Amino acid sequence: MVKTVMIVGGQRKNLPFFWLAEFPGTERGKMYCQINAGGLYGLQSYVAQVEVDISKGLPCFDMVGLLDSEVREARERLRVSLHHINAALPAEKITVNYSPAGIVKSGTSFDLPTALVILAAQGKVPPERLKELWAVGEVGLDARIKQVRGVLAMLHAANQSAFRSYLIPFENLGEGLAVGKLPVMGVCSLEEAMEYVNASEQEQERMRRDAEDRWQSQTKGGMEKEKKTPDFALLCGMEEAKRAAMIAAAGAHNLLLAGPPGTGKTMLARCLPGILPPMSEEEKQEVSAIYSAAGQLEDGRLIQERPFISPHHTASVYAMTGGGAVPKPGMVTLAHRGVLFLDEMTEFKRQTLDVLRQPMEEGKIFLARSRGNFVYPADFMLLGATNPCPCGYYPDRNRCRCQDWEVHRYLARLSGPLLDRMDLCCQIKQIPIRKLWEKREASYIDSDKTGSKWMREQVLEARKRQQMRCRGAAMRENGRLSPGEILKYCPLGLEEQEFLEQASEQAGLSMRGCHRVIRVARTIADLEGKDRIGVEHLGQALFFRNQNVLRE
Repeated sequence: MVKTVMIVGGQRKNLPFFWLAEFPGTERGKMYCQINAGGLYGLQSYVAQVEVDISKGLPCFDMVGLLDSEVREARERLRVSLHHINAALPAEKITVNYSPAGIVKSGTSFDLPTALVILAAQGKVPPERLKELWAVGEVGLDARIKQVRGVLAMLHAANQSAFRSYLIPFENLGEGLAVGKLPVMGVCSLEEAMEYVNASEQEQERMRRDAEDRWQSQTKGGMEKEKKTPDFALLCGMEEAKRAAMIAAAGAHNLLLAGPPGTGKTMLARCLPGILPPMSEEEKQEVSAIYSAAGQLEDGRLIQERPFISPHHTASVYAMTGGGAVPKPGMVTLAHRGVLFLDEMTEFKRQTLDVLRQPMEEGKIFLARSRGNFVYPADFMLLGATNPCPCGYYPDRNRCRCQDWEVHRYLARLSGPLLDRMDLCCQIKQIPIRKLWEKREASYIDSDKTGSKWMREQVLEARKRQQMRCRGAAMRENGRLSPGEILKYCPLGLEEQEFLEQASEQAGLSMRGCHRVIRVARTIADLEGKDRIGVEHLGQALFFRNQNVLRE
């Protein structure tokens, strides 16, 4: 029979009023147990240890180890959930330590390992089996194990330690299966977790197979659906803009579209993901780990398509970069390996736009916060769309109502350093209405050389040439080449050097501008299947470099 005692008040600070169970017949001595867990600090994952010590003394439940409120609140969740499975907390001094102590512990992923070490200290599960076990998960009041964020990233870190078994929530099982051939078990309740730990190795293997089959059957109906993107062939009379978009996709260049409202700028941007090359398996893992840490990974499946992030123009600096003492991934990080589309670019605050300058140049963003310094990946293509003035019709003075100073102030939101980082600038003009009546059948779209199918083939061929050229080194798109790599992979002849020198003097190009012209010219040559950059390639790159399109 279980003897129940009630702790009334007490001298300890914050000591709650609750019922505790005392188990007669158990040894009233000191009990110690340890288990491995996973933690997330920003986007950096680490292996943590959860230790519990149960000894004689004033009944209390202390949790130490530089903990956030989310972790501390687990005390009440575990008290109720353990009572539900008839394993109430003993009326003794319970101390739980989370290490490494120098890292702030946050989130609810420590609930499950904490519950298991307490159960092991009570003799409910063998303590020796927890030494080679890694576990994460949130425990509900009814002892159910709930989904947590960052499991994919944490498993990558835990995989380096080669634990005997990995215990995660059933809802996160897809992330566990995506890491590789790891002995990952997805559990739905605390009782199922206890059953798994107490089982033999053969029985554990059977339980893992059953959980995997159950997860596959539940998610079969939610298989990833191919996102339907508009076809470029549906855009009439925009050959110049389509050419610029294909160059941008082939070399991962930044693109700025300017033109009156309703000319198809947003439509063209929505078509761009349809011609981007597929991600490699390494890129899928990298991007999926970011979305897992942000809590935006759907169904626990790896992301298959490149991200396309389009924030509203009211987005703040912290929404763009990542906010909080331990910042969550911002828009620039969520767009990693994909496209960051800023529609109505001049409507964004200038401060918000200028924070893009560093990640556009370095492919990552450095954040200094109260709890430390963080480095997040931010290698994206910037695609911007803007009107030439507040009303949108400048320089057509028959329709434009803006004063010159209004136009100047409006365009001044795009700073010179930001515009200098735009590789391609293209103006989109009004299309004659008769173009709308052109027939666009499916057979025509598939065969059209301005359609997405044909453009994607050209982009893939250009990417293959870039890969062959960088053979033996890390794959780098033309838009990401460093100055040293430009000298190595983009040599210019004497004629091309003289042409670029004269053009740069006339246009007033900076050294950065010249490098970006060469990168774009290299991509144009790749699209045409040329091994060397010619004058015609430089000329076309300079044509798209013209930033006066905002005022024409």
